[in-house]
Amino acid sequence: MAALVCVAALSSGCAQQTSESKARPASNGGDAASPSVNYTQVVHTAVEETLGSSARTVMKTEMGTSPGEPTYTITAKGAHDFARNSGNVTAKVGDVAEFDQVLTDDRIYVRGGTGTETMPWSYTDRADAKVQHMLRPPGNDAAHLLRQASMSSGYERFGTEKVAGAATTRYSAPLSHKALAFNMTKEARGKSDQLRDMMGGEIPVTTDVWVDEEGRAVRVRLSLDIPGSVSSTTTLTLSDLGLAVKVTVPTAEGSEESEAFSG
Repeated sequence: MAALVCVAALSSGCAQQTSESKARPASNGGDAASPSVNYTQVVHTAVEETLGSSARTVMKTEMGTSPGEPTYTITAKGAHDFARNSGNVTAKVGDVAEFDQVLTDDRIYVRGGTGTETMPWSYTDRADAKVQHMLRPPGNDAAHLLRQASMSSGYERFGTEKVAGAATTRYSAPLSHKALAFNMTKEARGKSDQLRDMMGGEIPVTTDVWVDEEGRAVRVRLSLDIPGSVSSTTTLTLSDLGLAVKVTVPTAEGSEESEAFSG
């Protein structure tokens, strides 16, 4: 049972109600865009700068369905050494469940559970961790979200905003279907392709990226809103870029391979 709950927590199958609004921030129409600036290149360079560094991370996913239904939230706080493809994460599903994760270049380790039902360390090969739900990175991997942002083009400048007290410039672009389906399971990709066909075009997902004065991506948000149907927003905020991140890998004797872990 605990293993099944773990899958749900890591892939977004269960969550906790929240009253927090998902409204998108208004764009700053007063900042005129310069046609001579390639904003897509600015964003791609900023994302690559972050992916070559390390950071403390906070990721929050909010999901809703039809009007009047509750909104659900999953949070994941951690520290990532993106250059070494490793990190630590604590994921919480409201007050329902909590899981610790360790990401290495080869594996994702996880332990935790719900209430009194807990599970010891288990692991899966990182290559086997796939996206099961749109806008939910597998294994709460912050690098996945950054890579999705770097796969889109057509970024426009939306003015300046503060992120954790620091001055940033916000850019926005549609998320391409290729980026949306990046590293999805076959089943999830089939559902996303079906939704795209039903809508007669691209699924309306927006990518927002905030770039600081040092040219680094410090916040990424992917948001989907189909009125009357479904909404989903995942926001990743990064801080303390460049500070060392210590990753302690569970010993082989203290962990077991998990066949149930897939998200």
